[in-house]
Amino acid sequence: MRIFHSLKLFLVLFLMTCFVSPTSIFAAGTGSLKVFSEVKDIQIFVDEILVGTDRVEMSAIESGQHYVKAVQNGVIIYSELVSVPTGESTTILVKATQQSQKVVLDAKYKEQQEYKRKKLDILLSKSFQTQGSSSTYSDYFPGYYSIFGMGWTKSSSTTYETTDWKIIQGGIQEISDLQFAQLVGDKGSLTRVEQTNRQYEEMSGTGAIVSLVGLVATIAGFSSALASPNPDSGLIICTFGIIGTIAGLGMISATPPVGHLVSPATAAEQADGFNQLLKNTLGLPESYEP
Repeated sequence: MRIFHSLKLFLVLFLMTCFVSPTSIFAAGTGSLKVFSEVKDIQIFVDEILVGTDRVEMSAIESGQHYVKAVQNGVIIYSELVSVPTGESTTILVKATQQSQKVVLDAKYKEQQEYKRKKLDILLSKSFQTQGSSSTYSDYFPGYYSIFGMGWTKSSSTTYETTDWKIIQGGIQEISDLQFAQLVGDKGSLTRVEQTNRQYEEMSGTGAIVSLVGLVATIAGFSSALASPNPDSGLIICTFGIIGTIAGLGMISATPPVGHLVSPATAAEQADGFNQLLKNTLGLPESYEP
């Protein structure tokens, strides 16, 4: 009877404990683990099991020692044996250190070489040209002076600044503005180039027709002048034909104007955007520069 009473008392105490604090029994031997990263696009492993990307929160993990590592593009940039106490929260911050970046770069030799080959640069050059003139005067004779007499010299000079810039790819190859616009996706410049080329193609076609008509008129006028007793009308036709032929040939030989499609500042901004996108594609850090 006494044993039955003791068992009943134990059962009542057990149920009271469960209702008052159920987690104190079921959560015994666990803690929480949080992993945050300053580095983007990394995989987080706990005890060699992939548990998430960039940020992980494990609310119930067995207390004790756990092996935590962070991997970026197949390269381990962080690894540590972490202790998780019972009923407590452990937080890990994966920082972007110079050592971690060096480890990533050392494993990406081919990507670095490809970036160097495709990287765009804008090179500026400035030159100064000075033009001057001087004249010596005297009171003896206008424009002349005596080597024994008194005279004076008047001089003036003007300095001109010339600025030019080039687009270089891979550090060695100069590319055209049209190639640059295609690489950076400058649709506005590409549209202007297409419109200009179309206009000059139409002008060349018109010039070919004008020159052909002028040539026919020249031959007809010359023939009429030779066959007619009054050659004046034939010579007039021949003259207009020659003028038309020359004008048509000038229209055919016209070419689009040569010059940069954008300003140096705009080109530098577009080149920087292209280079940053290229780094992201190759998996290189944004701060990487060869």
